[in-house]
Amino acid sequence: MRKFHMIVDLEKCVGCFNCMLACKDEHVGNKWLPYTDEQQKHENKWICPTMTERGVAPYTEVTYVTKMCQHCDNAPCAKKYPDVFIKRSDGLMLIDYKRAADKNIVDACPYGMISWNEDLGCAQKCTGCAHLIDNGWKEPRCVQACPLRALQTVFCEDAEWEKIIEKQGLKPITDGSNKPRVMYKNLYFYNKCFVKGALCFDKDGIEEAAVGVKVELLVNKTVVATTTTDFLGEFYIDMIPKNTGDMQIKAYMDGYDPIVKDFEIKEESVVLDAMKFGGGEGKPAVILPNEHAYEQALDHMIPKDVEAAKKAFKEADK
Repeated sequence: MRKFHMIVDLEKCVGCFNCMLACKDEHVGNKWLPYTDEQQKHENKWICPTMTERGVAPYTEVTYVTKMCQHCDNAPCAKKYPDVFIKRSDGLMLIDYKRAADKNIVDACPYGMISWNEDLGCAQKCTGCAHLIDNGWKEPRCVQACPLRALQTVFCEDAEWEKIIEKQGLKPITDGSNKPRVMYKNLYFYNKCFVKGALCFDKDGIEEAAVGVKVELLVNKTVVATTTTDFLGEFYIDMIPKNTGDMQIKAYMDGYDPIVKDFEIKEESVVLDAMKFGGGEGKPAVILPNEHAYEQALDHMIPKDVEAAKKAFKEADK
């Protein structure tokens, strides 16, 4: 049987909140009985992009993690209140609003996505817009309203869903023991760390960016990742598990001894000070691109931006 599944892509979400507004538009002031009563106007959020930040100044990354009911097949809420929750054959989990008058129901969701409607005196949550799906809609309002398709609904057999999970590298937002039907793509923006740094060297008394330099990431003297510096001498290695512990960066440039830098990954990403070949520390604000920086910048751009960049450089020279 074709069942409901949802994909949330963290790389695409920009925190526009269209999904939340569409949910409000659909459910505030509307009674979709027997699926659900109307949603409370302000306090309740059945779907909500939540901002999370990685890194430290001067390099940080902001990501939005869209949270909602996960419509779990092994739902803790349904185990605790079996008479309140209704698991449909298509995978959607609903609340029997007539039996949801206990405020403690809110605490039964490990994702915090059950709301208490003070006006009606009942617990509520996302329905997957079951009232629309049952009337022929292909996707709920939140998905329809997402301009970048960071949300995607997939109705398919569970066996086919498993193949999609493997092909796209989808992950549950927790350990997966609840068997959620909402899976996340590019979840490393939320639950992994990165290390960022810059390399430079002195040339005729001027600090220049060390471009195209090989950089290795080591754990217990074993290389676990390799990259090269960009046209600004910067390197970036992502997808490092939290609490990895002691790590090491090694950088190699012809004519110089390798740079070795020890650091530690705990709960947060690490931004290293600029490091200088030949000794000492650089100053990121005054590291200058080398004489080929213009061409290297163009090489790092996607094709459609190259002509625009050339025009911008030409205008700047006037």
